[in-house]
Amino acid sequence: MFHWLQGTPTLNTYQGVYDGLTVWEQIDDGIQFTATRKFLMAVPIILFLLSTHYTHYDVLQFAVNFIILVIVLIAKLPSMHKVRIFGINKHDEYEN
Repeated sequence: MFHWLQGTPTLNTYQGVYDGLTVWEQIDDGIQFTATRKFLMAVPIILFLLSTHYTHYDVLQFAVNFIILVIVLIAKLPSMHKVRIFGINKHDEYEN
């Protein structure tokens, strides 16, 4: 949800300043590797490790979980800040 929702979902007092940014891009004003962002990057890694353990290291489950983990972590990298792959979730400034 952090990488999909745009704008300010709770407050509407910013007059459109954050309309083109996802919630992830707004966290800590876009500053990378803060404590909040590090925690939110650690959560999928911990879930991956737990799921690997509880599926008893099944190869198919490991492969599926690992691919999903890589996709999730790539989306959180600083080089992906304000990047829209194939124009998905691109904000149109003329849209109402």
